[in-house]
Amino acid sequence: MQTPPTDFDGRLLGLIERRVPLVRRPYVQIAAQLGAGERQVLDRLAALRGEGGLIREIAGIFDAAVLGYSQVLVALRVKADSADAAGRLAAEHPGVSHCYKRTGSYNVWLTLATSPESTLGLEKTAAVLSHLCGADSHMVLPALKRYKLLVRFSAPQAGENQAYEPQPAGSGRRPRPGDLADDRLLAVHALQMDLPNESEPFKAVAANVGIDADDLLVHGADFLAAGWMRRYAAVLRHRKAGAAENVLVAWRIEPERADRAGEICAKLPQVSHCYLRPRAEDWPYTLYTMIHGPDRAACERAIAELAGSAGLGGHVELWTVAEFKKQRVRLFSGEETRWEAKHTNARGR
Repeated sequence: MQTPPTDFDGRLLGLIERRVPLVRRPYVQIAAQLGAGERQVLDRLAALRGEGGLIREIAGIFDAAVLGYSQVLVALRVKADSADAAGRLAAEHPGVSHCYKRTGSYNVWLTLATSPESTLGLEKTAAVLSHLCGADSHMVLPALKRYKLLVRFSAPQAGENQAYEPQPAGSGRRPRPGDLADDRLLAVHALQMDLPNESEPFKAVAANVGIDADDLLVHGADFLAAGWMRRYAAVLRHRKAGAAENVLVAWRIEPERADRAGEICAKLPQVSHCYLRPRAEDWPYTLYTMIHGPDRAACERAIAELAGSAGLGGHVELWTVAEFKKQRVRLFSGEETRWEAKHTNARGR
């Protein structure tokens, strides 16, 4: 049984959710910022990283769009008694990072990414998944604009404005042919691994792919500078961190008002994601906000605040009922090729 996090834990989580330094002994630097010793940091991390603990993983957060991946939100309309099975099946695709059962007529929602090497691409992959899941219909909802992507659940640091930090998708320099070859590709694989809880943790992840730890750290710094990796940091389990309830709210709004409303929505701390997406045939909603809170009432208050401050009206609330997958896509892993070969005869190919 895990003990509740201490004040020290809160400050530690606040630091590592923002950045873990790419140096030989990162926990020494973190300890110095906290006025503590490395051993204390390692001990507390061990406690916080236990099974079901607050920390899901510490790894690189790459910008998949910059690296040539295509990404989309997919919604499936599945019979109620088949939704759980459909969600588990959809989650098996290696390019699905998030998959949830939600309230509403479209009841299985997932984020899907396909690599530059995909033989199917987004549209056909979504169609194959829809067929495999027995969906009556599905929607493919690409991002037209991103107003906010800021997933943080630790307390803000002193003097920090956590409410709004826009991160434009695909703003980094795209790799040129040959840029992601040999040691650089191995470095991408290594930096996606969960960082071990030991004094020189990058030695272990570098050894797993057969490269030198110092070379790995140089590549990591280059990836950050190029915008290929947005940050190297911890990812927390949001329910453990106090955000026990969440809801995806899709708003109906006129195109000329979308940008202003998106900017207002992005400033609310309870909003982690805010995107503009296209309408679908039987779906008039275009502005999407992901809202987190300690309970349903807190989320409802945030919805009401958005409606008032951004002048939003018609909307649909898609409350999370079950989580089937929440895991970053392992880039260039080869798993996508194997999945497509297995399902090449499914409808949609």
